[in-house]
Amino acid sequence: MQLNKDWCVAQTDAPTDKLQSFLDYSCGVNDCSAIQSGAPCFRHDNVISHASYALNQEYRRTNVCHLEIATISTIDPCNLFSPCFLYQCAHFDI
Repeated sequence: MQLNKDWCVAQTDAPTDKLQSFLDYSCGVNDCSAIQSGAPCFRHDNVISHASYALNQEYRRTNVCHLEIATISTIDPCNLFSPCFLYQCAHFDI
């Protein structure tokens, strides 16, 4: 884990439909291949984990964290959602 780094991750109490809508949008403009079926970060029926991936992808691209459904975390996402985010850390150059 690097120091002084932040991540944008889904709020655990965010409405599932809003997370899914953002996931659909974000994966249309960002690379979400890592959370597709059979990929290293795919977690069946885990909208929070997949939305966190998509939110952080968008945050890295635009520097905008959608705070209505997400939060800024100073905790490495590798420690929030295992084992999926182990791949994401390398993917994000975190």
